Amino acid sequence: MKMSKIPVVLFRTALVISVTAVGAKAFTGDVAVDFVGPDVAVQLDPMDVGLPVQAPGGTVSGWEFTAVLFELDAANDMLRVGLDYVGHAGDADGDGDPSNSSAWLLGNGGFDFANLGGTESICIAFDFDSDMNMDVIAGVSAMTDTYSVNAFNNGGLLPFSFGAPMPMHQGAYMIGPDFELELTNLSGLADYTNMDEYCFYYSVFSGSYADDGIGEDFKFGEVCLDNRSADAQEVAGDFGLAAAYPNPFNPTTTLSFQTPETGMANLSVYNLAGRKVATLVDGMVDAGNHEVVFDASNLSSGVYFYTLRTANLVETRKMVLTK
Repeated sequence: MKMSKIPVVLFRTALVISVTAVGAKAFTGDVAVDFVGPDVAVQLDPMDVGLPVQAPGGTVSGWEFTAVLFELDAANDMLRVGLDYVGHAGDADGDGDPSNSSAWLLGNGGFDFANLGGTESICIAFDFDSDMNMDVIAGVSAMTDTYSVNAFNNGGLLPFSFGAPMPMHQGAYMIGPDFELELTNLSGLADYTNMDEYCFYYSVFSGSYADDGIGEDFKFGEVCLDNRSADAQEVAGDFGLAAAYPNPFNPTTTLSFQTPETGMANLSVYNLAGRKVATLVDGMVDAGNHEVVFDASNLSSGVYFYTLRTANLVETRKMVLTK
């Protein structure tokens, strides 16, 4: 696959996140389980992974993530990040086994390496001083198969830009089925302690240059974290999409959301292929709490995403239908 720079489209996303102490949390590998509650805001990512024509119908590449989640734990001087993957992170050919190369992939000269081997990479870079130059990169580079937090070497492609190691900022991490990480000693990287709102740029890459041209997933944007601990719960509660209850469910579940003011809102449900399967709310809603019952009697078992859109924010969550 020819290596070329990925075009960057800049946009700003305002995410309201509280700084209530998170404390030590063990990653399970499932972002939907580990990133819950008012401390979490979700950024929907478009479905943009392409597959060779030889790939079987319905194949979903393990490079496809749908959301980037940020959680600021100011009490422990830590930033937690989660990438929510459609399938299993790093499973390039989408066969459910990230260590196995499907026949169609091998036939085209591609490989699905185990444990992010070869040139497979999942990484996120941070521009903490907003000078449009990335400062830190965390993840697995295209040159190694081990996780690390490093200084960012500007000027190169994202997965090849791992500079000097920064072990004092390397916290817990988990790769598979999703990607989760902690940046420790955050104040040594970001001067956020005296700010009401702290904003920085981020850039995420997931893909490989040895996987038969399966499209890499890439995202670039700005995130703003609310750093006011006194009213964090109140601020975070002004807008939010709650976890579905029950989840997993069969065949109905209740979806709840909160809006700070009267305005237009859309609540829709999508399948793993990114196709809309239901529109539950589409129009003017009053300020306050709202509940909608989702009936999936006509749908197959599997993972679904429900997304709330208003004039200012987008939030998405995952639910599982089991029949």
